[in-house]
Amino acid sequence: MHNNNNSINDSTAKNLLALILPTANRLLPTFLILALVHFSLTASAQDAWTLSSPDKKLEVKIVSQAGRLTYDATYSKKAAIESSPLGIVRDDQQFSEKLKFVSKRTSVIDEKYMLSVGKQLQARNNANELILTFENANKDQVQVIFRAYNDGMAYRYHFPKKDNNPHKIIKEESGFAIAKNAKAWIQPYDLNSRKKPCYEAFYENGIAIGSPSPNPAGWAFPALFNTNNLWVLISEAALDETYCGTHLEDKEGKGVYTIRFAEKEEVTSDADPEPVSTLPWTTPWRAAVIGPSLATIQASNLIANLNPPSVINDVSWIKPGRSSWSWWSQGGTTRDFEVQKQYIDFTADMKWEYVLIDAGWPQMKNGTMEDLVKYADSKNVGIVLWYHSGMGREKDTLSYANLMAFPDSRKKEFEKLHAWGVKGVKVDFFDGDKQPVIKRYYDILRDATANKIMVNFHGSTLPRGWERTYPNLVSMESVKGAEGAGRQEFCDKAPVHNTILPFTRNVVGPMDYTPVTFTNKREAIRQTTFAHELALSVVFESGAFHFADNMKSYQALPEAPKNFLREVPTAWDETTYLAGTPGAYVVVARRKGNVWYVGGINGQNTSRELSFALPFLKKDQDISIITDGKETGTFETRTIKTEGKKINLTLPAKSGFVGAVR
Repeated sequence: MHNNNNSINDSTAKNLLALILPTANRLLPTFLILALVHFSLTASAQDAWTLSSPDKKLEVKIVSQAGRLTYDATYSKKAAIESSPLGIVRDDQQFSEKLKFVSKRTSVIDEKYMLSVGKQLQARNNANELILTFENANKDQVQVIFRAYNDGMAYRYHFPKKDNNPHKIIKEESGFAIAKNAKAWIQPYDLNSRKKPCYEAFYENGIAIGSPSPNPAGWAFPALFNTNNLWVLISEAALDETYCGTHLEDKEGKGVYTIRFAEKEEVTSDADPEPVSTLPWTTPWRAAVIGPSLATIQASNLIANLNPPSVINDVSWIKPGRSSWSWWSQGGTTRDFEVQKQYIDFTADMKWEYVLIDAGWPQMKNGTMEDLVKYADSKNVGIVLWYHSGMGREKDTLSYANLMAFPDSRKKEFEKLHAWGVKGVKVDFFDGDKQPVIKRYYDILRDATANKIMVNFHGSTLPRGWERTYPNLVSMESVKGAEGAGRQEFCDKAPVHNTILPFTRNVVGPMDYTPVTFTNKREAIRQTTFAHELALSVVFESGAFHFADNMKSYQALPEAPKNFLREVPTAWDETTYLAGTPGAYVVVARRKGNVWYVGGINGQNTSRELSFALPFLKKDQDISIITDGKETGTFETRTIKTEGKKINLTLPAKSGFVGAVR
């Protein structure tokens, strides 16, 4: 809806005032005269448009005030995002002030599509869209595109003019003003160095909005907020190779989180952080998942919805799955043919789909990789191989680090892998968000797709929904995961950290945390219980689920947890939030076919009484669960009596549980 208040223009207003002010001076108090003047001038300079979600609960209002644009978002008439800035500045001209409204266009988006990985494979992209066209003082146009979904909203910019000359965007004024008195679960943007990817920090746990980041580079996406009894998760979607990855900053400490480009200091590229492209040019989406409960946040497919459709017609070769992985516990064994054969045999026994062979495999002894792939195939096990991106750390120390760096060598390598029968690659060490790094992701995805190879990115940027466009992208790291378990700080913080991730990082895409470890790594002592670790196989979602521990650790498990790990899927038909609070605890149910898998973890130092409903249970149907045993490092299988469809359960400190309902 467009409310055009320009029916009285500036000159008309001034003429009208000239006529009425002499009389008004005699009849009206001064403050009323001033109010009349203010109303006439401001009314003539403001336009406003509203856009509602299909269910009418979410409303976005866009305002043009004196040539500047702002927006806000409400859910059930409660403020989620307060008046927030819009605008974008190129090196040749600006589109943030003196903007004049030109036209609007509305449309309805409603399409169904399939994902190969994720919390819900059958997805629906249903939104109302509003495209507002403005021109600046030079008569050049910019379009601001808004979408309103039942579970959130998003906006982006588009320059429609055609121009083959390169242009640079030097600033986005886009922001999110979170409604006051909010709490935030937000991760510092980890300023890149040789040893620090950008998305491997701990989340701040329920801090006040406006709190300063411990890192001068600001905050990383996604960021979760609780305000006005609403939950808001903001992130970025549909980032492509014409842009850099972005993150957030709150310069004034007032809870207004604005867009910040990749950092100049990021060492993986000498390029400037600002993006460059010819015209026309469309920016990534700035997105916010919004809802009255954490169930909305956890179940949302908003980030995937905002991406282009799949470029792959036949996806039958894309098969998400579980994988063993020797590197976490026995790093050097990636070079040992005989040890990897043992892992293949173990994987076949566990009925898992893949073995990941990490860095060092080109120096394999006692056999060749081609022969190992053949052996794995005879056991119905696929091989996934590690590669360096050619962008980040250690690229100068590995002889094969540049195979992914150049078009010819990359294409030849993927062709070789396809001929061998390799099923996937893990490409590591991107370590930055500058535009050339983003282009490398797309180059790898295109060449992998041409050779029917699945992809997992490590040392990587955050998921932006690329798994919709490239369904063979089965996971990304971009998380402080179990690779850090060799340090005591990680072990001490992991119980709480694990309860935050399902509401933050894992919402925006598959997450390769490499979980479910039962042994200690080096001298660090794990603080999560065995049942907590087991439950991560359900609580976390990833299309490539790497069980990181030594195969002997899994072989030593009792039959109940071992069989659970044999059965638990990695791609889901449905996901349901059952209970939880970030930083405290979480209970999740996921369905594959007719079977529901339930997992819950407690992140606190004290036990917790849980009471939650399982809507898929039959009335008074009991459920068998696996919990920690009485002795440390043991399991117990027990039956929980239900009341109707409700379960009451005591979850000890830092523990967890799993169950399956058939």
